[in-house]
Parts: sequence; structure tokens; C-alpha cells
Amino acid sequence: MDILKVTRADSEAVKELISAVSEVDVLPLFSADGQLEYKNRVLPDIQTTMDENRFFAVKAVLGAELTGFATLRDGNYLTHLFVAKSAQGTGLGSRLLNTVLDSTSAKQISLRSSLNAADFYRRHGFTATGEEAEFNGIRFIPMMLIRD
Repeated sequence: MDILKVTRADSEAVKELISAVSEVDVLPLFSADGQLEYKNRVLPDIQTTMDENRFFAVKAVLGAELTGFATLRDGNYLTHLFVAKSAQGTGLGSRLLNTVLDSTSAKQISLRSSLNAADFYRRHGFTATGEEAEFNGIRFIPMMLIRD
């Protein structure tokens, strides 16, 4: 398994990975409005993560298959962390998270965790900074990691 920087050529494969994982793990937790908002707003926004001036984006590749994707915006906000179902439970999510965290010296890293991922982030030192919230039907838990 290799972890490499994402390129614009990866855009379609990244969208496919995020869509596949979201269909099973994320969208079932949203209202119909939230599912529509996610599909119409979040998925098309993947292209912005290819901007190397604002985002540090990495992918995990096994053979020819894209199995993971993670991005850190402005050095302090985790915007995406997705692992293919076939690779979940293998430690790949931790490797991706550590790779993006190692790319920054920021003392605080924030994110909006999907409900299904909150325990993963807690195991990695993130704490909730508020209650479960919702924006246009998309449910999340605001979280932060404070590093020494």
C-alpha cells in the first residue's frame, strides 16, 4: 500500500471512492434533504481539494486501486478522510490521518466528523467541541485535536 500526493488526474477516482463509501457509511445517517445537499454540494466540491496552495491531499493506492483519500485545508482543518470498504479495519485510516497531520505544524486541527467516524477520531486524540449539529440535513460532530 502506497500513500502518495493526489494529482488532478485522480479527481474522478477520488469522487468514485467518496461516493461508494458515502453511500454505505454516511448518507444513511442523513435526512433526504441532507442526502441531496451532500450529493449536490459536497461531492462536486472535491475538485477544490486539488488546489495545492490550500490543501495537502494524499491518496492510498493498492495495485491500481485507489483505496483511501485524505485532505488537510490550510494546515489546520481536516476536510476529508475516506477509506474503501475493502480496506477498512486495516489501519489505513490511521496511516492517512498521520500522513496529513505530519504535514503541518499547527497546534490545533479541526474537523466536522460524520457520525460514523467520531469514535475513530476520538481514538486519535480528537475531542468534540460541541454537540452533534446539522447543516442543511448533513449531521456532524465538530471536533478538534490539540497538539503539544
